Amino acid sequence: MKLKILIVSERTCIRTIKQAIALSKNHDVHLITKRQVAGDWLKTVTLYDGTEKRLRDALKLYDFVDIVYAAAEPSWLVFVIREVLKKKKLVLDIHDAMIWRTTELEYSSAEERLAFDWVDGVVVPSLSCKTELVKRHPVRCPIVVLPPYVNECFYYSRQWQRVGGIVYQGRIDLPGAKDFMNYCKYEELNELLYKEDIPFTIYMPGEEEQLKKWRAIYEPKATFLKGLPYEEMVAAMGFYDWGLCGNIKEFREWDLAMPNKLFDYLAGGIPVIALNAELVGRFVEEQGVGISVKSIQEIKDRWDERAQCQKNVFLKRYEFSMEQHIYVVENLLERLV
Repeated sequence: MKLKILIVSERTCIRTIKQAIALSKNHDVHLITKRQVAGDWLKTVTLYDGTEKRLRDALKLYDFVDIVYAAAEPSWLVFVIREVLKKKKLVLDIHDAMIWRTTELEYSSAEERLAFDWVDGVVVPSLSCKTELVKRHPVRCPIVVLPPYVNECFYYSRQWQRVGGIVYQGRIDLPGAKDFMNYCKYEELNELLYKEDIPFTIYMPGEEEQLKKWRAIYEPKATFLKGLPYEEMVAAMGFYDWGLCGNIKEFREWDLAMPNKLFDYLAGGIPVIALNAELVGRFVEEQGVGISVKSIQEIKDRWDERAQCQKNVFLKRYEFSMEQHIYVVENLLERLV
């Protein structure tokens, strides 16, 4: 069944883009977003300014679609979609959300609680997230699991410059950020890797002026680089020995997560260190594409497993492409229509 799918996403993060590219193979994909996005995989793109009024105006253009697929955060988009496109079925992709970050009552989100009850289907990035959602907020709609696999068009196999060491790409928070964001603060790990003479490279999105605060913390002990456009970033991962998921301490977020970066590393051709990251660790060990460890000493002890793990990455990584798994979302959308 060929569907006309409207994706509504304020930030249109790479998880949303990867799904949209894969869905466009068999369906017409339309997008409402606050972020400038372009690609031949989109039938139409409508920009809005982040306000409810402009979102309402944009949604009124799409009464012809078969179904709406929204992305959290923010979750208030659900309320406006329901108001304007009352007769359309609505699915919510819950990737970034407070429910995954903390169980502390003071940080719980009334917006999320209401949004989760208002949708006809939910997509989550891991089985652990599904279990957590059912336990903490039982929803009355179907829930399917789709990890943030990478599209085959981004896979990289050509000759690389070799830098070596460990690479981390993605979000890092400053020391003063809220405690529930401690899972992506890396000052302590940076210090420990430096003491053990393990090269550490960080790619973080942002403008150069904004990144000065982070550079002051992480350089010169780590190499701190501005994030690259996605396709270039995946290719650059191949410069390194290992990609990092996790942190030096245990955090709830890392136990639940199947993050974008896990599959970005594999698409770039490198194995993964799962450091105090339970779900990622289980996956990479079962597939032979990385190691699950608890400490810097374990990283050192198992460093030489890289060669075999990297062979397995090249043998298996196409099993983890978005194209191989998007049927999970397609089946849900078709069932609801």
